[in-house]
Amino acid sequence: MKIIQTRKIWSVEQIPDREQTRIEFPHLIRFKGSWYCAFREGRIHMNHPSGRCRVIRSSDGERWESVALFDWDGGDVRETRLSVTAENRLMANTSIFFVSSEPREIGYSSKGAPYESYYQLDKNGTPEDDLECNVARQSMSWLSADGSHWGDAHACHTGINNWRWDVIWYNGMGYSIGYAGKDREGTLYRTRDGKNWRVLTRGFFPEGRGNEASLVFGGDGTAWCLLRGGPSPAMIGIGEPPYYQHWKWRHTTIALDEKDRPYVASKDFFSGDLGGPKMILLQDGSLLGAGRANGRVTLFRIDPEKAILTKCLELDGTSYPGLVEHEQDVWVTYGVGAASEIHLARVRREM
Repeated sequence: MKIIQTRKIWSVEQIPDREQTRIEFPHLIRFKGSWYCAFREGRIHMNHPSGRCRVIRSSDGERWESVALFDWDGGDVRETRLSVTAENRLMANTSIFFVSSEPREIGYSSKGAPYESYYQLDKNGTPEDDLECNVARQSMSWLSADGSHWGDAHACHTGINNWRWDVIWYNGMGYSIGYAGKDREGTLYRTRDGKNWRVLTRGFFPEGRGNEASLVFGGDGTAWCLLRGGPSPAMIGIGEPPYYQHWKWRHTTIALDEKDRPYVASKDFFSGDLGGPKMILLQDGSLLGAGRANGRVTLFRIDPEKAILTKCLELDGTSYPGLVEHEQDVWVTYGVGAASEIHLARVRREM
């Protein structure tokens, strides 16, 4: 794979109502002939009252305009993921973290320093408790028929105290894996309309451990999952149709070179977990994945049966990637620098 073109598509200078902000976690999709990119704007990386989502649009990938801004009084609209529903509507889904008006230090980073200005609601209940006083977050979705006009936010009972992350649509249904809160051991959800979700499988994560996850479905209905974390930094799961109750999990191995392929265990390759994993099914039937790895955005070819991730390209990005195949090229969005810019790369696949 080789980079054909990269360009900056948005920056903090294009946000006139804020003196201090970050832009990060971009996601990408094509809808009715246009590109759409969603990303979070917030004063700090962690949960904060300023957290909101902006959606921008372009017909050619060069000139972009803002078409939506989702915010919530008293809540941080975390990284938003885009998908196209079975009814051909553009959907933006997120988990809103309800925040306190006052900062407090309640935890420490991996380097031992306290999180700065971390805004956290006091709550006394267990993660399973959905009493109003104990709700810390809520999964939400917005829908649009044209990408310009958006309806009100939709929330259902199953989205209380969890985070339904990436959404994939297959055979008229939307699927998403919830984590955090009551779903800390992972839950697979399904929806018909993007508004109301029901549980398919609880205890989804291997050994009850996992984080963000991306799903893809094959032509025979087999489901593949690229999972951040778990017993190793990145894992591959294979689910059996039609109800996806049974999953086989494997630790990934990394091939550092597409030719000689010196294999290493993922735990020896990743300095942390594979952040913001995204996986897509290419037109030739192969799988391509991407994520934040070792401080950069890395693309991998994926062999799900052998659980091998073959490293094929690195981009100088620092935030979770969006990934779309279009006209035989792969388009990737990613954050650059100190969360100050969003870039779009066009990558040529070797045929």
